Amino acid sequence: MATHPRTASVTLDDFLAAQEASEERSELVDGQIVAMGGASLGHGLIVTNLSAALTNALREGPCRVLSQGMLVKASHAENAFLPDVLVYCGAPHIERRRGELLLNPVVIVEVLSESTADYDHVKKWENYRRIPSLQDYLLVAQDEPRVERYTRQEGGMWLFSETVGMDGSVRLESIGTTLSLAETYRGVLSPGGEPL
Repeated sequence: MATHPRTASVTLDDFLAAQEASEERSELVDGQIVAMGGASLGHGLIVTNLSAALTNALREGPCRVLSQGMLVKASHAENAFLPDVLVYCGAPHIERRRGELLLNPVVIVEVLSESTADYDHVKKWENYRRIPSLQDYLLVAQDEPRVERYTRQEGGMWLFSETVGMDGSVRLESIGTTLSLAETYRGVLSPGGEPL
C-alpha cells in the first residue's frame, strides 16, 4: 500500500543504503522514496495463495517465485519497485549495489487496493513494461474475483485481457502454467465471490 512520496530527491545508491538501515518497505520512483504501508489481511492471503500456487506449479522447472521483498529495477531509469509476487526464469540477473536489484522478471503481480490502484496501473506499469524480460503483468483485485493482465506481444505491443469470476482462470504461456481465481481468492472471497 503506497503512501505519498517524500519530498527529498535521492539517488538509487542513497535509497539502497537507507533501505539497509530501515525496516520500512519502500520503493524509489523518479528520485522520490515511496513508503509502502501495511497490507490488509485479504492482500496478504492473496499474495500467499498466488506464491504457493506458482511455486507448486513451477517446482520442477527453471522458474522461481519471489514475493514481497525483492527489489526490481526498471531498465530505463534508476527506479526500484517491490512487486507483490514475481517470477524469474533461468539465472537471476542481479545488479549488486548496496543491495540486490533483480533485472529479469518474467511475470510481475500486484494486488490492488484503493490506495494503490492508480499507482499500480500508471506509474508501476509505465516502468514495468520497459523491462525487456517481462512477459506478463497481472493486477489482482482484492474485493472481487478479477484479474487484469497485460501480455507482451511481438513488436513490443501489449495485449490487455480481464478475467472475472471465481470459476475463471488465467493462462500464463510465458511460464507454462494456469492460475485459478478460486485458488487465488481462497480464504478471501466466498465461492460466490463475496468477501468473507
